[in-house]
Amino acid sequence: GMVNDKDVRKILALLPPEAEYYFCEPDMPRALPAVELQQKATLMGLRGRVHPKVSDALHQAICHASPDDLIFIGGSTFVVAEIPSL
Repeated sequence: GMVNDKDVRKILALLPPEAEYYFCEPDMPRALPAVELQQKATLMGLRGRVHPKVSDALHQAICHASPDDLIFIGGSTFVVAEIPSL
């Protein structure tokens, strides 16, 4: 997830295309809608699913991860701040 005042394409260009993404949006007025983020990511060759909440995206990532997978939580600091302690 990201906020809507950042250069999304510049950030998406840094991400590996072979990864699976869980697009979400932080609970704040400046949030970039997750659907819009997914659309921009798709144009850059990134694939993933949209989830309305950060907690939903994390839950789905955990459910679909294998023991050898790495789950990276990034984008906006506001997204990371919504992650509960595990």
